[in-house]
Amino acid sequence: MAKVTSLLLCLMVAIVMFSSIPETEANPISDCWATWSRCTRWSRAGTGILWKSCNDRCIELGYRSGTCREVPSRCPLTSKAWQCQCSR
Repeated sequence: MAKVTSLLLCLMVAIVMFSSIPETEANPISDCWATWSRCTRWSRAGTGILWKSCNDRCIELGYRSGTCREVPSRCPLTSKAWQCQCSR
C-alpha cells in the first residue's frame, strides 16, 4: 500500500509540474500533456482515487455521458491516444 501511495504522490507532482508549462507551438511536453487522458492504460489506476471516470467527469460537466475513444495524437511519442470524449 505504501508503494501505491508513493507512486500516486509522484504522479500528482508530475501532473502539477507539467500543467504549469506554457503551451507553445510544437512543444512536445504540452502536446503530450494535451494527449493524456483518464482513459490511458497507465492512468486508469488513479480512476476513482485521484480523478473521476470518463463518464462521471462528463456528467459532472453537464453532458449526458462520456466514452473513451482512440484519437490521433499530437504527442511525438505516439501516433494514437485514448481520450475521454463527452456526448450531449
